[in-house]
Amino acid sequence: MPSDVMDIGLEIRLLRERKKMTGKELAERVGLSQSQMSRLEKGQRRIDTKLLNKIAGALDVKPSYFFEGGEPDLAEVDLRHVNRDIGKLIRTERHKLHYTADDLGSRIGKTKSYIRAVEEGEIDVLSNEMIARISKALKMSPAQFFEAQQSIINSLKRKVARLSQAHAQTTLGQIPVAQIESGEGTTRKAVPIIGSVAGGYPEEYSADGMPVDDVNDFTFVPRLDDDRAFALHCVGDSMKSSSAPSFEEADILVFSPKLQVSNRDFVFARTERNKPVFRQIIFDPNAWIRFQPLNLGYPPIICNREEVIATFKLASVVKRY
Repeated sequence: MPSDVMDIGLEIRLLRERKKMTGKELAERVGLSQSQMSRLEKGQRRIDTKLLNKIAGALDVKPSYFFEGGEPDLAEVDLRHVNRDIGKLIRTERHKLHYTADDLGSRIGKTKSYIRAVEEGEIDVLSNEMIARISKALKMSPAQFFEAQQSIINSLKRKVARLSQAHAQTTLGQIPVAQIESGEGTTRKAVPIIGSVAGGYPEEYSADGMPVDDVNDFTFVPRLDDDRAFALHCVGDSMKSSSAPSFEEADILVFSPKLQVSNRDFVFARTERNKPVFRQIIFDPNAWIRFQPLNLGYPPIICNREEVIATFKLASVVKRY
């Protein structure tokens, strides 16, 4: 499904939730079933002009509202992920021509290791001259290369914008609950649930290190004082144990960037050489850090402190049952 359909669906959902309207209520107002509205908001159903006009009317906005969302500056996009995706593009085009990394390197006057570094996104900036050389070697025009690069950047910018918009809904979910013993009131904060079980843990991040992916739902966490908190679905069985604590696949894990990480805390971790994981962190001597699974059928990840990009402490768990 085209990304613009998914973007409009997400815009509709965010606006509907801001107006405190359920998906069922909106569906009834525009003549759809609740399941059809759910598919529409997830980008799984096309939206024609007539239906978009009905939805805009039900939400009390003009249809153009869904196309006027501002985008963040390029500075907000982590260029490492742009470089990585450009590297994937180069590798794909190289494979189409049945070139090895050595073949491409010899055609542009570079080594095999340089080509590998480009394809892994480890080269910060490719000069216009180098882009021209690579394009020619891959039988692409420089215009095609720049167009692909801009498309990747725009896609990341849209994702950053959607995540920022979801995090910005500071009043969403501020539901008053009973007075606590001190006599002071408290609230339950809505925390965005990022991504899905099927999609795995997010692999794209904004410049400040926050995960960038579709916001599929919200969970409510009492007494969580962190507007940047986010939630992920537990993926796989690496953190499943025969005794407590144990985490099942699809449990909702809430992480707080505000909380300080201590030895043996459960964390969502990003490291330089591994995919993001949910693990128990153990600070070993001599500056080594171990990310330990609870399922002993999985090996731990061991790295030095310099290789750790970010860790987010587990603040709450919502069990799937």
